[in-house]
Amino acid sequence: MLSSEVSSLKDRWANCQHFTLLVPEFSCGLAFLSSWYAWKKDPHQCGRLHVIGLVPRLSSATELLSQLKVQVPEEWHSLVENLVSAWPFNLPGLHRIDFEDGAVTLTLGVGDRNTLLERLRAKVDFVWPSELPSFEKEEIAQRMAKSACLSSSWDQFAATTEVRNAMVIGAGFAGMGVAYALALRGWAVTVIDRHGVGNASTHDGHHAAALTPMVTRDDDLRARLSRAGSLRAQVRWGRFPESVIKFCGAIQLQRDQGRIVDLAAVIGSLGFPSEWAHYVDASQASAIAGINLSRGGIYFQTAAQVNPPRLIDALSKTPGLRMVQGEVVRLSKQGDQWHALDARNEILAHANYVVVASALDSFNILNKSNVLPPRSRLSKMHALAGEITYVQQTDLAGGPHCIVSGDGYVLPAVNGVCATGSSYAHGAEYAVTTQVGRAGNIKRAAGLLNNAQLEVQLQGVDLPGWAGWRAVLPGRLPVVGPVPDTYGLWVACGLASRGLTWAPLAGDLIAAALNAEPLPLENDIIDAISAI
Repeated sequence: MLSSEVSSLKDRWANCQHFTLLVPEFSCGLAFLSSWYAWKKDPHQCGRLHVIGLVPRLSSATELLSQLKVQVPEEWHSLVENLVSAWPFNLPGLHRIDFEDGAVTLTLGVGDRNTLLERLRAKVDFVWPSELPSFEKEEIAQRMAKSACLSSSWDQFAATTEVRNAMVIGAGFAGMGVAYALALRGWAVTVIDRHGVGNASTHDGHHAAALTPMVTRDDDLRARLSRAGSLRAQVRWGRFPESVIKFCGAIQLQRDQGRIVDLAAVIGSLGFPSEWAHYVDASQASAIAGINLSRGGIYFQTAAQVNPPRLIDALSKTPGLRMVQGEVVRLSKQGDQWHALDARNEILAHANYVVVASALDSFNILNKSNVLPPRSRLSKMHALAGEITYVQQTDLAGGPHCIVSGDGYVLPAVNGVCATGSSYAHGAEYAVTTQVGRAGNIKRAAGLLNNAQLEVQLQGVDLPGWAGWRAVLPGRLPVVGPVPDTYGLWVACGLASRGLTWAPLAGDLIAAALNAEPLPLENDIIDAISAI
């Protein structure tokens, strides 16, 4: 099956470190499956095979299975089962799937082919033959050449097989997301953090947090970035037990005051699959949440509740990852080695590549290292304090079964306690729990859960909570990318209130670049977040 195309592939990828194949008409994936099968059987296979497939829409996993069952030979059946089990929702954008422990990747681009070709960032080694007209083939070739040029600011830093070690400065969500993505690809990673193993001091007492996507009427850049991050989190962190991450779903309630947006109309116009997001009325929302709600909203079935300390601890146990306690003040480079230095100018660790993911400290570290460009966007990063409040689930009619959000949020109970939040304290000197913050969180919870008596019931009660900092940049977009004109130095910070959503994506974005993979995010988003 497809023998001539496969023969051409095998000649081209023989003994290559990595090889990228573009399939302009992916259809049901026969080209991918034949390439994958040939790769498995080829003694001269490339080290890593990356396939990019373009398709206007994705069929369901059930439809895919029925199509492939009658078209592929029996020896491909196990590959079909793996593909079907990992098949994503029919959502626009890029979807990354890993096989063979990451040695084979499939990047599915869903949407208009011309738009996708504009937004791909990859150096393609071979374009799968198709039935497209000659002028379209020529256009694809031209756009792939343009993509290769665009890639240079990122993949010029791709590591060789001999050099696969890195330092990550910071063991929060961003740092551990990057460290985990690199370790999964076989890298030796040293994570340096002032609090040491598990980063317990930073998230001590932070028992629950929400990982939810967002939608906007025009599906703007922030919404697409949020969706891409949520999808990566589902893939990367879905392997952890429910004590770490629980996919409980979330309902974003329709606002009843202030700036009211018709969420039913918004989600209806986007045309997303219902398995990802759909509108539910008040009755349906109440049934899903297991608690009486007065409004409907958008239900995100795959949203998750995360235990931050347990997540960071689970990530820190990844093979190839080493945790070091220490406070990095600046970086210096000697030859091809980056050194992380503390306040006494002593070397805490060294590596060929370094990722600064130290939230608010990132600017100071890079600034003292004299590597930032003039008028760096990072110089505008600021701290925004916030707190959550813990309420006994018995005070909330048992608490919701899923995340309920809108103006604030209420999370399902963990050990009998629901987290409510969250406050935004501009200009705060310290990140601490306060009576004002608690009162605000309870007021938001009362509005979300249609419980007018809650504020009176809990007035004056000294409720426990947790407070922390958000690292925020203008426009609420993070910084993820290479430091210009500085080989081997990367940044991942400024994740604001979406650390859980963006951290796994930031990790895979940087790790993909260092491993010469097609980048798992679209060009326009990459350009927006990589401006240092």
